[in-house]
Amino acid sequence: MKKSILIIVLSFKILLPIFGQNHDHDSTFHKASIAHYIIPAVLIGSGIAINNQDFKNKQVTWYNQNYKDFSTKADDFLQLAPHAAVFGLDWIGIKSKHDFRDKVGLMFTGGVIMLGTVTALKSATHQLRPDGSADNSFPSGHTANAFFGATVLAKEYADKSILIAIGGYSVATATGALRILNNRHWASDVLVGAGIGIISGEVAYIIYPWLKEKLGGKEGSKKVVFVPTYDGNTMGANLVIGF
Repeated sequence: MKKSILIIVLSFKILLPIFGQNHDHDSTFHKASIAHYIIPAVLIGSGIAINNQDFKNKQVTWYNQNYKDFSTKADDFLQLAPHAAVFGLDWIGIKSKHDFRDKVGLMFTGGVIMLGTVTALKSATHQLRPDGSADNSFPSGHTANAFFGATVLAKEYADKSILIAIGGYSVATATGALRILNNRHWASDVLVGAGIGIISGEVAYIIYPWLKEKLGGKEGSKKVVFVPTYDGNTMGANLVIGF
């Protein structure tokens, strides 16, 4: 947890000048309506509702009967696919709603919210994973990360093609499903993680414009990409700086 906090603090200091490069009001950012939070609220509520021993016992029985020998590392990579698409689609000619700098700011802002929320809940709840490997099961960091990336991807590209948004959320859903099939998470962990990821993306579009206007700095040429990561035990981030 200390490593995650250090990465966030260092990243924030690096990104301060980038946030402040343009103080003009950006009309392309809009506060999300309450309707945008209905689905994540339902996901979180459903996850909390089934976060009990009776449901967990049923999941254990179902897993042992159907997927006891299942194993894959695909979820470790799938969680990052929506993030890669947020930046990569521009390179193949599909233009996003916001430029590279703004997308870096959005990903950073939402990433901090998502990582902070997931880390705090894991530390507070100490729920044992289905495979008994650790007591940091609730909520699923992989799923939260994937749905956060999918939410930003949808907001940036859905007006170009709804299929991009569908693809992003499909990959995020697959990530959550694989966390269950790998016996790394309870269904409740995945549902709550998905809700946290979506809300983090939505809130980023509210907070980032404020940061962009309030935080000052000189014009720079650095390109910074902040991608939150979670390997099942440690939460952190990949920070890439281009000159």
